[in-house]
Amino acid sequence: MTGYRPRRPTSAPSAFDLAERDAFRAMSAESLDAVRAGAETWRNGLTAFITLVTTGVVIKGRDTTSALSDGWKTALTLLIGGGLLAALTGLWQALAAQAGTRPRATTLSAVHERHGSIAAYKVALAAAAARRLRRAQYLVALALALLLTGIVVTWWAPAETGKDKPVYLKVTHPGGPSCGVLLSADGGKLRLQSPGRHDPVVVPLSGIANMSVVKSC
Repeated sequence: MTGYRPRRPTSAPSAFDLAERDAFRAMSAESLDAVRAGAETWRNGLTAFITLVTTGVVIKGRDTTSALSDGWKTALTLLIGGGLLAALTGLWQALAAQAGTRPRATTLSAVHERHGSIAAYKVALAAAAARRLRRAQYLVALALALLLTGIVVTWWAPAETGKDKPVYLKVTHPGGPSCGVLLSADGGKLRLQSPGRHDPVVVPLSGIANMSVVKSC
């Protein structure tokens, strides 16, 4: 087996090649600080965004959903909850991009063994921070989409009306308790439409001992 013999370059590097090398070295040295500065800006913006959204949800959330049916409330909870979760995850990624996620000490020999040089180590850190910042940006876009969809749902979701759930009246009288939807109360008689019965239940008003509104019979 023959060993590798490095070949001498045919010509010395030009002034342009040396300038490009120095420019790339300077850019690599500044890349980590640049990425972390951008991550700090995203972190501050995300913190303000999450504070604004959560404050609005706490203050107006119950009033906004009180008129919606259970199905629409569930959909709205999933949308807003998913949006907040995506925003919080994006905030964590921005924090990790700014400060890193490996607080343990690193020795020079470990850096040389894995990366070869301090400059290459800084480039690797900058690349990892850039990936986290990119994930944070994607998560922010997802959070905005979910939250905006939740807002549109609150605008257009049909409100739950009283006709959807009838109000039942429970009446206690000498003939026993009766329950149903109130049809009329005139001529000294109370008429209830009980579930499962075709004819209404007629109860004299003078014989009513107790009367209460219930959710179901």
